Amino acid sequence: MTEEKNQVDRIVSKLGEKIKTLRTEKGWSLQDLAKRSGISAAGIHRIESNGIIPTITTMMKISDALGKRVSFFIEEKDEDAVFVSAGKRESIFTFKKGLDLQCVSAKKYGDFIMTAAYAIAEVGASSGKKHMSHRGEELVYCIQGKMEFQVNGKTYILNPGDSLHFRTHAEHKWKNIGNVRAKLIWVLAVPPS
Repeated sequence: MTEEKNQVDRIVSKLGEKIKTLRTEKGWSLQDLAKRSGISAAGIHRIESNGIIPTITTMMKISDALGKRVSFFIEEKDEDAVFVSAGKRESIFTFKKGLDLQCVSAKKYGDFIMTAAYAIAEVGASSGKKHMSHRGEELVYCIQGKMEFQVNGKTYILNPGDSLHFRTHAEHKWKNIGNVRAKLIWVLAVPPS
């Protein structure tokens, strides 16, 4: 019985982290998820910080808002290695117009601290007028095109073969300033909190 209890405790202890990881990867605030799920921002915060264990109804609302099945949050898949074939890359949802992301990392979410995408940015595509900032680090490698990144007020131009590695707490934004679609490898690492 102790082994089963340990397994349940382990699954429950990861619920909040999985919800927070999905939410932040989508670029949503607590209030954004609250609006979409009908659960208060304070309640979501308490779930994410393991302050409370959500009911099944609450989990169904949060799962639906995040576009996942409830089973995603309770499955244990601690894999050491996952192969991603070129023909079976999953798309990564983004609100950024003109940006297509395909997952090339082992997992989009879970116990790994890093996720990577093959990115195609249309001519003129950008992260928007406002600067972003969040936990973690990003590494961008330019395969094709010309991308402009602004990090803490400094401008970096990436041409094929160039890369940029930065801490994402620094205000940043990006734009395809070239005359062709930019192709990039984009890596995001978020250490566990």
